[in-house]
Amino acid sequence: MNTLEVSSIKFSYDGASARALQNFSLSVANGRIQALLGPNGAGKSTLMRIITGQLRGYSGDVFINGCKMPDRSALLSIGYAPQPISLYTALTARETLRFFGAMAGLSDKQIVLRSEIVLEQTGLTDHAEETVMTFSGGMQRRLNLAVALLHSPKLLLLDEPTVGVDPQSRNHIYETLAGLHAEGMTILLCTHMMEEAKRLCSSVTVADKGEVIFNGPMSGIDNLEKFFLEKTGRGLRDE
Repeated sequence: MNTLEVSSIKFSYDGASARALQNFSLSVANGRIQALLGPNGAGKSTLMRIITGQLRGYSGDVFINGCKMPDRSALLSIGYAPQPISLYTALTARETLRFFGAMAGLSDKQIVLRSEIVLEQTGLTDHAEETVMTFSGGMQRRLNLAVALLHSPKLLLLDEPTVGVDPQSRNHIYETLAGLHAEGMTILLCTHMMEEAKRLCSSVTVADKGEVIFNGPMSGIDNLEKFFLEKTGRGLRDE
């Protein structure tokens, strides 16, 4: 069974000359870590926002664990770590988790229990009482991930989860994701880092200009960056 099924999605932003997504389809099997790759403007972040219910007005279908979106229970089964850091810097790490846990509908007991677990998973236990504004970029990225994991999601969506972080934080995030995969979590990883995708993912979707141009196993690709450039071209994507 597929945890995520996206079928023939079309979406346009108001005033845009071209569609952000055009007949975009992909599926992610239960327990798989799948890479979503594409140059700037490929539609990756737009797709993430559609899956998480932030964007409406699209045509096509999104199913999560067999439930057609929008579906509240399915939405609550998603963990999402967006590329922009989505934290309140005046709060401590523990206060941040308490706030987002309440937003997710967790009980006080669940928030306490899950907070300790995700702080440990992301290496932030010793910094739980420190304010986010004192955190390094890598620590903020790890807390962003902790928030996404707090409610024990079945599907984890990651949009550039290691951008701008130090090597130690990046390695810790990799180890955390490998552990989640071993526990059976399904993960869709959007990244520009080919080494990251190759290390973590067993399958890959490549998109360009709002369309899927490749879906397949990672095992048949020797040099992912070369493969990616062959599929998408070497022209700059500055728009």
